[in-house]
Amino acid sequence: MIRVLLVSLFLSVSTGAQEWKELFDGKSLSGWVKAPFGGSGDVEVDGGVLVLHQGLLTGANYTNSTPTLDYEVEIEARRVVGNDFFCGLTFPVKDTFATLILGGWGGSVIGISSLDGNDAAHNETTQHRRFEAEKWYRIRLQVTADALTVWLDDDQLFKTDIRGKKVSLRHGDIELSKPFGVATYSTTAEYRKIRIRELKPAQPPPPAAAPGKAKAFQVPAELKSRLVALVAAATNSTEGFKRLAYLCDAFGPRPTGSTNLQAAVDWILERMSADGLSPVRGEPVAVSRWIRGEEFCELRLPQVERLPILGLGGSISTPVDGLTASVLVVTNFLELQQRSAEAKGRIVVFNSPFTGYGDAVRYRWSGAVAAAQAGAVASLIRSVTPFSLRTPHTGAMKYDDSVPAIPHAALAPEDAERLARWQARGVTPVLHLKLENQRDPAGMCRNVVAELKGREFPEEVVVLGGHVDSWDIGQGAQDDAGGCIAAWEAVRLMQQLKLQPRRTLRVVLWTNEESGLAGGKAYRAAHRSELGRHVAAIEADSGTFRPEGFGFTGSEAGGVIIRGILEVLGETLGAGKFTLGAGEADLGPLVEEGVPALGLRTVGDRYFWVHHSDADTVDKVSPLDLAHCTASLAVMAFALADLESPLPR
Repeated sequence: MIRVLLVSLFLSVSTGAQEWKELFDGKSLSGWVKAPFGGSGDVEVDGGVLVLHQGLLTGANYTNSTPTLDYEVEIEARRVVGNDFFCGLTFPVKDTFATLILGGWGGSVIGISSLDGNDAAHNETTQHRRFEAEKWYRIRLQVTADALTVWLDDDQLFKTDIRGKKVSLRHGDIELSKPFGVATYSTTAEYRKIRIRELKPAQPPPPAAAPGKAKAFQVPAELKSRLVALVAAATNSTEGFKRLAYLCDAFGPRPTGSTNLQAAVDWILERMSADGLSPVRGEPVAVSRWIRGEEFCELRLPQVERLPILGLGGSISTPVDGLTASVLVVTNFLELQQRSAEAKGRIVVFNSPFTGYGDAVRYRWSGAVAAAQAGAVASLIRSVTPFSLRTPHTGAMKYDDSVPAIPHAALAPEDAERLARWQARGVTPVLHLKLENQRDPAGMCRNVVAELKGREFPEEVVVLGGHVDSWDIGQGAQDDAGGCIAAWEAVRLMQQLKLQPRRTLRVVLWTNEESGLAGGKAYRAAHRSELGRHVAAIEADSGTFRPEGFGFTGSEAGGVIIRGILEVLGETLGAGKFTLGAGEADLGPLVEEGVPALGLRTVGDRYFWVHHSDADTVDKVSPLDLAHCTASLAVMAFALADLESPLPR
């Protein structure tokens, strides 16, 4: 006990910290109020803990003043129900605010939102960790003028320098958590031992003590010559686009569990074997299949007109004869909460303009739950796109067992806007909606796996790929047939040029990315025993537009090597941009196991024009851009597979 007290005293003196101040008494909500989020769950104190019950976004805000700089916060949190972030701690940073996320983006992401406009899943603080339900985690956050530092239990997760960076909140409802609050998303969470203490402002170190930059990595000349040869081969080949066009034209959309997808996989396996890759196999993946049926939406008042519509993936059907109801148009969850009395028995339309995918997709994912909580009979969203030619966009959505499931679909932005204009004129539109959908919970698909064996360390693996499934509309050309072809073509060209790296290159074309990530999880399960020998995993799932570089999730030492490889891409293709955070969905299960990850970054300002729509067809892919994406993947994958030592974890 004496030793513990001495250590505590030493730490307090060395950090210049004052005594801890308790922010939660464990008995009541004294000093706290429920955050005014739309569609939120209840907030209560039960058994000595602060409970945020599952809703869309549920939060509690601290009402007393807190320091804005040079302080530490400590909190214990656990996830009880749900699979998204269980701790969203919003806090002040001098004259602005930020949020520390634990367990976001499907359950594993840790990071700060936002740094230089990049949220917790896409910046230098991004990490992945598997969080166990019902397990308490101790979180400590330190805020100074120079850095944000976070510990989980006794491990320092990161210390990120914020000098010269823009620190801000992610745009949206989370802004209602400031200046200090905790929040959860689609999750029940519990908190205890919430406390804060001020720190003595740190004295700046003398110039000589400033840390130097890590030594740059330069690609060896012999390896560089091979990388340049790969760039030349990729940019002078038309084979990749020919294969992409055939895949899209011959098999069309490839939804999970469909005969189209199965036939496409058969063709890919046959062609990969003919290319000389070995072994080539399809690895089974159990999936749940959603099947779109007849869809119909008609404006009945103030005039009669059929509206284009797309049911959202997973939506239930309407009654057999459809349903007819008046419309309530809202712009966000908060407005729906404020007008919940008007929503009962209506069709709620979320007319949220596209300010970024992360903000707009919330209404697609959770809109049905929020509308059902308000008593609506159905919900519609403005399609998640910044540009439209009256073409709706589909995508995944969810239900919550605590409220009735209601039909959920997407309108073209033009029609969502028109309904909003009628409502603003004092006219209540009336819609007739009919959806006929089915679900098969016992489907099977396959991941495609093919290899180019390494010459020295064949047991060490670099993975690269995309996801072979698509939605059931269009051809899935940009999302993600192009990424699959680029990865496959990169390795085929190595085989053609007789370039055999030290380590094995493994092409993986995942399935079920669009509607469940079963392929990524199945790959992890099937290869768990060798994940310690996975050097890196690369995915192309941001469209095959002109490449800019790569996003990276991994160690600082690994980042130095990635930057060195990117210099070659900068010189040859102008694609040398390094960003922190891979973020590709299929890589998430591997990142949770510590595998470094990279995502191809492209100039994707038009990606969401066609994303998840009938317009995602092969003519939207530039053969030159596809060739450059192939070259970028070939350079990164071959370099990582041919380095003398594996990429540091």
